[in-house]
Amino acid sequence: MKPKYLLNNLRKKDKEKGITLICCFSRSVVVPIFFKALQGMNLPRKNMHLLVYDNTNNVQLGEQLKDEVTAVSHNYLSVRLYKSNLQGRGSVAGSGNEKFSQGKLFNIWSMWKKVYNLVFTKEFFQLEDDTIAPPNAYKRLYEAFKKRPDAVLVTGISTGRTHVPWIPVRLGVHYLKMKGLKVLVRHSLNPETKGIVEVDGTGVYCFIANKKRFIAGFEGYDPVKLNVPFFALDNVFTYNMKKNGLKLYADFNVWVSHLQITPARIISFGKQQAQEQVDLWLPEYNNYAQGIEVKTKDQKPRRYQVKTHASSWQI
Repeated sequence: MKPKYLLNNLRKKDKEKGITLICCFSRSVVVPIFFKALQGMNLPRKNMHLLVYDNTNNVQLGEQLKDEVTAVSHNYLSVRLYKSNLQGRGSVAGSGNEKFSQGKLFNIWSMWKKVYNLVFTKEFFQLEDDTIAPPNAYKRLYEAFKKRPDAVLVTGISTGRTHVPWIPVRLGVHYLKMKGLKVLVRHSLNPETKGIVEVDGTGVYCFIANKKRFIAGFEGYDPVKLNVPFFALDNVFTYNMKKNGLKLYADFNVWVSHLQITPARIISFGKQQAQEQVDLWLPEYNNYAQGIEVKTKDQKPRRYQVKTHASSWQI
């Protein structure tokens, strides 16, 4: 099936007013969790266009989202539900040399190339479906963004995720050492970092951005040709914005939860499961050493790898 709008009440005269909220979806199980959290957020809804992007050909997901968006449509300046109807692809599991065009990341890249063309406002706020943001996330990020006229984006802090709640994860904001657009070192920041800091690359789970500057990340960036490693698609994309002279900021006052969906349960990762980690390119092995913990010289052995097991609940 061709991509299409399942809902669209955007009026031409209003399309450049206010700000756009982008919510990206690829799975059904998180829909009620996401919209419950969204309901509790402090948002300028009457001055906000809600753009929900369903990046699947899953009919059930489309109907779920249609019900949720219809129920809140009166709260927003406009609502749109766009369905890509892209067929699902293979897993991202495997080495850093996985063929890009055959993995799930190809669909994500296809969505990025489309979704930002559906934004007509000067600025936008984006959330992913597996992200639970605190009620004040938008307000804090918007204030930080407005105080930094050189910013392309300001992001909240999320972590990686894994299949069990006691394995440590990294932060989704990084310092990078690059060769062109090839990752040589990816250094995830320490979770005890304070305030608002400039970074080299970030995930795209909860952030506010200037649209015109943001799309500069597409200039000279083709992950299919570059065969970007599966763990760095968004990092290299945002790094390319910085490479083109723009500034990326991370606000450590805004922590969001990152959900891992397993066949039996949903796990919510955050600061208490995070540690400072690096990934290193090993040319002699044509691969990456991933998830190396950064330790201080006097660091003592500890009983557990994480401060607190991640919260989880059964599906």
